[in-house]
Amino acid sequence: MKRFEALFGIKEKEVKKTCILLPSAQKGILAEFRVKNTEWGRLYASAKGEGFTVIHTGMGAGFTADAVLYLKETPCRNIILFGSCGLVREKEKLSLGSLVTPFRSYAYESFSSLLLGKGERTQIFSAHQGLLEDFLKVNYDEEITRVTCATLCSLKLEEEMQDTFRLKNIEVLDMECSAVYCAAGFSGLKAIAIFYISDIVDKMPFYSGREPALKSALSLAQRRAVRILCKFIKENLGGQDLS
Repeated sequence: MKRFEALFGIKEKEVKKTCILLPSAQKGILAEFRVKNTEWGRLYASAKGEGFTVIHTGMGAGFTADAVLYLKETPCRNIILFGSCGLVREKEKLSLGSLVTPFRSYAYESFSSLLLGKGERTQIFSAHQGLLEDFLKVNYDEEITRVTCATLCSLKLEEEMQDTFRLKNIEVLDMECSAVYCAAGFSGLKAIAIFYISDIVDKMPFYSGREPALKSALSLAQRRAVRILCKFIKENLGGQDLS
């Protein structure tokens, strides 16, 4: 068995042109993408969708960006990072359940640098401009907001960086985006990210309880985002291939 198949559970040639990366495969998400058979590798789990490949990478910049580097040697050319994100603070068009796409992300990926206060001069990595513009041009009957993201390695330390985020006009927070954009650019692949907002750092943090109504609203946001992704891939990225 070759390295890729051992790690991803499928052969390189089985990978589609567009890959959706899921750091967190929440309950029911694969059913939303209408994939059934999941193949498990040593690091990742892969499943075939309608013209795309879904890959559960696990959470964290390292695992997810490594997946991008491995995908360079496959037919994959488009990367879509999908999941939830945190919101720095509520404002117009940005609240729980809002759909967002980061056009750039600050790379606060080093725990040591964050802890020791050396993250001031942070690099910024961007989505692929052409792919992002194509995505935003499609009429989804939904509000999708372009945002500035910060990718952090620590949920604890992000709570202490609110002044930094506001100073730099950072709107949402995640744990993979900047690394994915960096790895994709390095590999010559196109990458964008689509998130739904699941928590608000200074108001409703990730560890706070969720009332049934809010859980339902977040589940609906997730389903809306999946529907949009599938529509975009089918109509714009050659997603009609069902082989």
